[in-house]
Amino acid sequence: MTTLIQEDAMTGTAQRNARVVREFYAALTAGDIATAAGMIAEDAVLHVPGRSPNTGDYAGREAILGFVAHAHELTGGTLQLTVHRVLADEEVAVALTTYTASRPDGRGSLENNLAHVIRMRDGQIAESWFHTRDQYSVDAFWAD
Repeated sequence: MTTLIQEDAMTGTAQRNARVVREFYAALTAGDIATAAGMIAEDAVLHVPGRSPNTGDYAGREAILGFVAHAHELTGGTLQLTVHRVLADEEVAVALTTYTASRPDGRGSLENNLAHVIRMRDGQIAESWFHTRDQYSVDAFWAD
C-alpha cells in the first residue's frame, strides 16, 4: 500500500510541473509578466544556444525576464508562442512549442519549432535549455 501512495505523490508532482509550465506559457502569451515571473525561481538559469547576440546563459529571474522583454522589443511585439504539448515527470518538463515572429527592420520572419527542456524545483522553473529545429535560421533572424 505504501508503494501506491508514493506513486500517487509522484504523479501529483509531475502533473503540477506540467501545469506550471502551461501556465507560464499562457502568462507570457497574455503579456502577464508578473505571473510568469512568479513561476521562475529567483536563481534560475536559462541556456540559449546559437551564435546571435541574444544567445548565452541568463542567470537569475530578472535576467530571464530581460531576455523575454528584449525578444518582444526586437520583434516589435510580433512574437507569438504556441504550446503543442507539455511532457513532465517529477523533476523535468519539456514544452514542445512553435514561435513565430517578424523583425520590423525588414529582416523577415521566422517560424521555429522548439523543445524547451525545464528542470523544476519546488514548483518553479529552476533551469532550462532551448533546443531549436533550425539553429542557422534562428541565428540569422536574431542577428544584429
